[in-house]
Amino acid sequence: METKEQLRQRPIKELKELLRQEGYNPDDIVGVEKDELVTKLWVLRQNPVEEDPFPLPLYSNCWQQFVLRALLLLGVQWFLLSFFVAAHINLLIQLAVTALLGVRNWLVREEKIIRRRKRC
Repeated sequence: METKEQLRQRPIKELKELLRQEGYNPDDIVGVEKDELVTKLWVLRQNPVEEDPFPLPLYSNCWQQFVLRALLLLGVQWFLLSFFVAAHINLLIQLAVTALLGVRNWLVREEKIIRRRKRC
């Protein structure tokens, strides 16, 4: 981890590249003095944002979005599979997919609980 002095010695272009590596758009930063940029960058690098290793499936950000996307997926799968298999087999496939996602979510939730306990 770099100190503030080491960051101050770098040119602004390198500081903006470090911001890009942290996930920020450096083009949005205009009219900021170098010292302020160094301070913000130093704080960001001291407290990195934790990424969730187990996000919700279907690229969802929240439970409501997950439910809507799951319903859409079920509808699309039902429609497409109806061309190839009978309705009762289609239903069994839908239930299997739902069960697999449910078990995966349950295991992920248990893993998150264990990780939180270890942090405390």
